[in-house]
Amino acid sequence: MDFAFPIAAHDQPFFNWLLAVLRRPHATALLLMVPAQNAQAQSETPKVEIGAHYTLLRFRDFDVTDNGVGGRVTFNLADNFGIEGELNVFPQKRTNSLTVFPLFVDSTRTQGLFGVKTGLRSEKAGIFGKFRPGFVRFGESGVIPGQSFTQFALDFGGVFELYPSRSVALRFDVGDTVIRFGSNFTGGDTFYSNNLQISTGVAFRF
Repeated sequence: MDFAFPIAAHDQPFFNWLLAVLRRPHATALLLMVPAQNAQAQSETPKVEIGAHYTLLRFRDFDVTDNGVGGRVTFNLADNFGIEGELNVFPQKRTNSLTVFPLFVDSTRTQGLFGVKTGLRSEKAGIFGKFRPGFVRFGESGVIPGQSFTQFALDFGGVFELYPSRSVALRFDVGDTVIRFGSNFTGGDTFYSNNLQISTGVAFRF
């Protein structure tokens, strides 16, 4: 079947080529697949996220709140599952210890967390649960110069993310950071402390 178009003479070669392509079903199918593949690539979840954030850690048992900054790297193994590592620094020092000697909370503190997040995600938002064991390191204290202690920590809670674009994510975390205070740290009995931790930041996705 022939087609007739009211076209200019200089456009005739292009339309002759287009008609030849349309007469071949397999070629037409390839042309239709191109935009579909582009749309799929745009909707795929980026595999790597690198972000920075502000974090607040409330030491419930000592009635003290710490403010810090940190960074995070996430590898998305699937749309609803990722592994990540986070490092936070709380730089402020205090002149008073939180409780009896030798709790080193008048020193700087460093927190490292490594674990998983899993949940539900759309193109515009995501909601996840997280489970991340790690540590809190209390640096050199004025109480006993030259000594520092590292204590086990476990962070679990929820994550809410917004995606204003494919390459940017806004993230909000709320969780319970459980810290094990050992006898070498407290000078007495070992105990576990549940502490509220809230973080908010931005990540770039690749």
